[in-house]
Amino acid sequence: MRLRVWFRVLEPADLTDLDWSGGPEHLRVVAEAIGAAYAGEVVLRVGHLENGRLVALGGVDFRPDPESGLLWMLSVDERFQSLGIGTRLVHQLERAILRHGRTVARLTVELDNPRAASLYRRLGYRQEGPALDWWPVAGGRTYVAACTRWAHDLRMPSP
Repeated sequence: MRLRVWFRVLEPADLTDLDWSGGPEHLRVVAEAIGAAYAGEVVLRVGHLENGRLVALGGVDFRPDPESGLLWMLSVDERFQSLGIGTRLVHQLERAILRHGRTVARLTVELDNPRAASLYRRLGYRQEGPALDWWPVAGGRTYVAACTRWAHDLRMPSP
């Protein structure tokens, strides 16, 4: 089944419709990223259904590396997973990287997420090595995850 999904820039008013993507701390980080998007430092996209319901969220952060764009906050509402939406979201963000004048997409994948690793491998990403990633969670704590860093040269055709 192919579901019709459109992608657009994330707007501040969208935050109330993204509760499926993470808790309050995650939404605070997304809200802060909107300011960086206005400054041209990141790109934020949402995918929505014909009725306007948001089903996907993702971003590209251009700040960490002048040669690449870092895909981050990739999320598809669990009720809409395995329908190709994640693949289309990644392609949208890869195009944003190219428009920004960069040719490499990077991301991190938690070691306990083989399903995501399989998707990125199918999309032409290659493992670069181990990495740590972290983000805020409830109670003012920070979650630290063991990950693998992946990269894709966007000048190479996807498989």
